Amino acid sequence: MKKKFKFTTTNIKSLPCNPVDSSSTELEFSDTDVTGLKCLSGKTGSKRFLLRYQINGKKTSIAIGRFPDVDLSTARKIARQYKSEVAQGSDPKKARELSQKMPTIGDFFNNTYLPLAQKRKRTWKDDVQRFSYHCNSISFLRYDELTANLVMQIQLSMNTATKHRDAYAPATCNRVIALLKTMGKLASQLLDIQNVAERVALLPEDNARTRYCDVRETKQIIHAAQSYHCKSSGSFSAEVVKSSKY
Repeated sequence: MKKKFKFTTTNIKSLPCNPVDSSSTELEFSDTDVTGLKCLSGKTGSKRFLLRYQINGKKTSIAIGRFPDVDLSTARKIARQYKSEVAQGSDPKKARELSQKMPTIGDFFNNTYLPLAQKRKRTWKDDVQRFSYHCNSISFLRYDELTANLVMQIQLSMNTATKHRDAYAPATCNRVIALLKTMGKLASQLLDIQNVAERVALLPEDNARTRYCDVRETKQIIHAAQSYHCKSSGSFSAEVVKSSKY
């Protein structure tokens, strides 16, 4: 059988198994439609796709997936994407290895940020509560998949009332975003990724409360002022209170 031909689903299904007594593990077939795309047939009849390519003068390969879990159309699409990355000087195999080593946001919080916070912050338990209550939506993402929009969605969700709860105060929202900013700063140092949380502005905080004394309270203030040991200061204070509106 020819080792190089245009792949079709039918002829891939009919590829022979590698002989049991063969010194090689798999038979290799090449696609004429996408240069470098290979289909390897094992001794048990299993088949898988991979792409062979050359970068920086070095020959290498990257696995694409097993057939039929990965169909021919998908295999060609992935192979072309990898070839495009190679043409731009990027090694898709190294990029995949780095991606597989990238921790999830939850893992980074528990295994990297939290141990440091426990040594440096008295309020580290507040960080645990904030992360567990409000950051579940991003916890299982790889850290390099986090975007500023996802951080902003957490802020908007907290600051919006639902039928189950009132909106959180701006200060509460800001503490959660500040936590993600601090985590992002640490991640940028250790994982060499951008701190996207820095792009999200904190909400304006206006926690001042305005309250006026009632008649009873005002009378008590006047009485206390008139009884003050310094008569001039006490009388002056009493007159100021009397002249004010309540």
